[in-house]
Amino acid sequence: MAMTRQADGGGEILVGGKSNTWKVPESTEETLNQWSERTRFKIGDSLLWKYNAENDSVMQVSQKDYERCDRSEPIRGYKDGHTKIELKRSGPFYFISGEEGYCQRGEKLLVVVLSPNHNRSYAADAPLTAPVTKNKGSDHVLINQAQRSIATVCFLVLPLVLLV
Repeated sequence: MAMTRQADGGGEILVGGKSNTWKVPESTEETLNQWSERTRFKIGDSLLWKYNAENDSVMQVSQKDYERCDRSEPIRGYKDGHTKIELKRSGPFYFISGEEGYCQRGEKLLVVVLSPNHNRSYAADAPLTAPVTKNKGSDHVLINQAQRSIATVCFLVLPLVLLV
């Protein structure tokens, strides 16, 4: 992951970890949301998009507009090819492409910024993989998936609960 820490503690995080990842994904194997789930975002960090401004843009939108890929009322829109957005609060941030049809084809990003009071031990208590057993059948896969789901819920929901 490309990231630099600034003196004030905030980091500059390149979206997708490299240039030109803001595009319609070639497959569902590696989406920006999968990258985002593996990345810790803190208040004061900045997201940096590097993309071709001639044929794309970035829009910050509401959750509803993110889910619907609705470009009609963005919170903010950018078309400079080098978009930098500071994450000034904890909670979710929603981004979609401003180009017709791109969001519907998967060009969108959900970033969850951790609360300053976030205690990493909550997520650490739920292992991401099941213990190795002699039976490597479907039970092992189901346990593994369930534990990942629990860890994901802890990571995504817990910071929101702490805001209340």
